[in-house]
Amino acid sequence: MLWLVFLALMLVIFFTGKRLVKYGDMIAEKLNIGRTTVGVIFVASITSLPELITGISSVTYADTPDIAAGDIFGSCMFNLLILAFLDAFFRDKPITTKVHHGLTLSTAFGIIMITVAGMGIFLGDFIPSVGWISYTSILIIVIYLIAVKIVTDYERRLIARSVKKAAQELLYEGITTREIFIRYLINASILVFAAVFLPKVGKIISHQYGLTETFFGTLFVALTTSLPEFAVSIAAIKMNMITISVANILGSNIFNIFILAIDDIFYMKGSLFADMSDLNMTGAFSAVLMSSVVIIGLIYRAEKKPIRLAFESIALIVIYIVTMSILYLE
Repeated sequence: MLWLVFLALMLVIFFTGKRLVKYGDMIAEKLNIGRTTVGVIFVASITSLPELITGISSVTYADTPDIAAGDIFGSCMFNLLILAFLDAFFRDKPITTKVHHGLTLSTAFGIIMITVAGMGIFLGDFIPSVGWISYTSILIIVIYLIAVKIVTDYERRLIARSVKKAAQELLYEGITTREIFIRYLINASILVFAAVFLPKVGKIISHQYGLTETFFGTLFVALTTSLPEFAVSIAAIKMNMITISVANILGSNIFNIFILAIDDIFYMKGSLFADMSDLNMTGAFSAVLMSSVVIIGLIYRAEKKPIRLAFESIALIVIYIVTMSILYLE
């Protein structure tokens, strides 16, 4: 019965998440926000909304820091795994050759932020706090703001150097801004309701089946909260919006670690990083490893693929499977 409840919550998050991204794109058009920046920051933050609500619920309502951490690191890993799925859509060249080098910035900042979070778990109580908020969270927030500034500045320079300026196509002129915001708020409310109960149900299931909360959060909860990224990325690929698709994934990883700092603020028992299981460092390490593989693909830019998948995509799949196996056996 609990698995049916979990599946129902998963479906609610999937469909409302898809709608939220659509309405987010509408809002971006109404506010005249560039769609490249939208992929890295705006859409990425919307598709990460399930992780945000689930994380806050995990550390408050469900009181399970390990599901919160597992969800974040697992989502980072699953987002990068999505790149391997997207790579299968292209027969000629790896997907990393079809986007510009600027996305290396997002990936590199993701590595920095995941490493900081991992070190926060490793050092635990050795890192001082301001009240109950760890200095690790403060550092993550600062790095996130720097990342947003640098990525947007780079995109602006890239557009300015472009010989041909692409005009933004208006797709939603027939819908009022008020109507869009109402639809957005309705779907966001439904998603929040589902995401609040997700970690509580996950905690009960993990205990019933003798699974660690870290494993359950890293696999099942992370898979559920990452479904919006998956749906949006597939849709963007079908519309030949490859850069936005990849930027959404890499931008989501930056925002995910930022969410971990937000979770720490809501966790008033002390430092969230000190109360997490050391097992979460496995997910953090794997997310860094997978991000490094993506950077290699973005820089090397192989001219062809040996099979339907590029070497980096195969590596991403292997790392993900091995990591889940390690977490399951612990």
